[in-house]
Amino acid sequence: MTPETNDFVLADALDADELAEQDRAAEAQRILQEEADVSAWLRRIDQAREFDKDARKGYAKDRRYCEDKVDPDVYDVSVPIAGTYVNILTGFLYARDPETSVQPADSAGPSRIEDAKLLARTLEIVIARLWKKGRLKSAADQMVRSGLTVGIGWIKAAWHRETERDPATEQRIQSMREQIAALQETDRLLMEGDAPNPDELRARYEQQLAGLESQVEQVIYSGLCIDFVRAEDMQVAVSVPCLKDYAAGAWVAQRLFRPLEKAKAEYPEVSDRLSSATMFYSVQRSDGSRITGDMSDTDADAYCTGSNPRTPTESADANVCIWELWNLETRQVITLAVGLKRYLRAPFTPDQASTRFYAFFQWAPLWVDGRRHPQSLVDRSRQLLDEYNRIRTNYREHRRRAIPKLGFDNGAVEPEEANKMKAGATGEMVGLNLNGASPNTVLFPIQYNQIDPALYDTSTIRSELELIWGIQEALSSTITVAKTATEADIQQQGTESRIGYARDTLDETLSELAQYTAEAALSPNGLSHDDVVSIAGPEAFWMNTADAAMIEALVAVDIRAGSSGKPATAMKQQQWAILLPQLQQAVLQIGEMRGATPFDVANSLEQLVVETIKRTGDTGIDPYSIIPQPPALPPGMPGAIGPDGLPLPPANDPGLPPQDPGLPPDEQLPPLPAA
Repeated sequence: MTPETNDFVLADALDADELAEQDRAAEAQRILQEEADVSAWLRRIDQAREFDKDARKGYAKDRRYCEDKVDPDVYDVSVPIAGTYVNILTGFLYARDPETSVQPADSAGPSRIEDAKLLARTLEIVIARLWKKGRLKSAADQMVRSGLTVGIGWIKAAWHRETERDPATEQRIQSMREQIAALQETDRLLMEGDAPNPDELRARYEQQLAGLESQVEQVIYSGLCIDFVRAEDMQVAVSVPCLKDYAAGAWVAQRLFRPLEKAKAEYPEVSDRLSSATMFYSVQRSDGSRITGDMSDTDADAYCTGSNPRTPTESADANVCIWELWNLETRQVITLAVGLKRYLRAPFTPDQASTRFYAFFQWAPLWVDGRRHPQSLVDRSRQLLDEYNRIRTNYREHRRRAIPKLGFDNGAVEPEEANKMKAGATGEMVGLNLNGASPNTVLFPIQYNQIDPALYDTSTIRSELELIWGIQEALSSTITVAKTATEADIQQQGTESRIGYARDTLDETLSELAQYTAEAALSPNGLSHDDVVSIAGPEAFWMNTADAAMIEALVAVDIRAGSSGKPATAMKQQQWAILLPQLQQAVLQIGEMRGATPFDVANSLEQLVVETIKRTGDTGIDPYSIIPQPPALPPGMPGAIGPDGLPLPPANDPGLPPQDPGLPPDEQLPPLPAA
């Protein structure tokens, strides 16, 4: 090796050391920047939590009222009115998954109206299936219950796509890598002039390798996951003056708790650092706990740090507090852990394209102008609930003091006889020696205050509570005078109008969820055509697009108003009973005037029967098992199912010659040649 070669080798080594040093400096700078960003976000979250701590304190107090956990030093008797009302209204507002209504958009135009109709029908089936598979009923029921209890309820609808690596494809990838590695030997031979240039071969191998890398992941699950989120586990940026406008806020964060070992498995990149994060433990709640004194904002939390006195034991499972922060400005999701200065995972952008960024949906029945947080029904009726318990407690105390008693002249009887009377139980016969004295002169009744039922009448309080909660008299079982049918209908209408505002806001939330579900399913990473065919059948019309505006241009996604509540009331069923005969007569007259076939008229009457059974609210009745179906056509007849599984064309089809129905399919005449 010449001196010049030694100089080149030394220069290359110095350059390599310099590059390595630059890489280490850049990595250190990146880590410092990441730690600064994480600290800044955790500080923003803490400031927002401090800003909203009074609202979380109200959550804890409202839940205690629904649990009927009152202060035993103040009330001897408590009635769980709030919790009962929450259960009643939850069943009325959300009894089933809503019915999706997808219609062709006005902007579809005549050229795309048929495709829009097919897509609309397919979307209705797909959304219903995704909601059922994602367990919307369970999450929405808890959301409504939370909204009625603490004033606001949240659910999260995120698209979950689970994949696994295909072993056969991985084997092909390994073989391809070995072939690329073998090209290094070709390079050596090329320098000696014994082989052709391998650049073209290497490029082809690398392209094949890239294609295999994209195919190695196979999808094993793709669908919508819907989860309930507790009110205290959601945090909205302080810059939002009203939580109703959270969708336009700068950021929204969800708090999650994961067992330490599970968190290490989910975030392997930082598994060695997670042990240094702040540990949280499940709160041990006692059934005998009562509202005593002032409450803290942490009383609403299900987890607390080990230093909190509510922690059961230090040996309980340790959990990591994770904040999943959705940043609208960068449209990225940031994952943080309390007590850790590094990201749990690199910030990422959600795969599903949607007109809305946040995957969170809220419902609140009562909003007050100028307030950041909604007001709960429990908060509105808290004084009445206290007054009710106070009256019942005083009534109990009065009854306890009004127990009839007898007194006796202690000087007129012997001490032994006096002790017998004191020790006598209720209904017991006690033998006394009064030394011949008359009992009327020895025993006498003690005067006590009589009970005035009007002083302890709670009907006024109950009627005011029913007015606030919108509970009709029949549901709360406070009917004292029999009602006529007309009065009952008027009362029913009043109840529906009272809770109508709550139904409207719930329908709005579910409509947004339906739109989001449709956009996520139609996105490139959503459902494939094969997935949709397995859900909606082979006639399903489907497309995948990242342009949400194209979806809005074709279809309008909504839900049928009030379809999530209980089925139609008796009054609506009576209205349908009056309307049904008129519809039946109209179908027959219109069909006769238009010259419709009996088959088309039968289809219309069939839909009336299906709608009538649907309005009864009994899902156990199958209308198609009652309605007569057309007889099966003989083989070979037009409309009958052919060998390929499709209906045979009509006999006058210009593309077919006259056929003999009695001939087997393999002896039928071939199609006529095109003109």
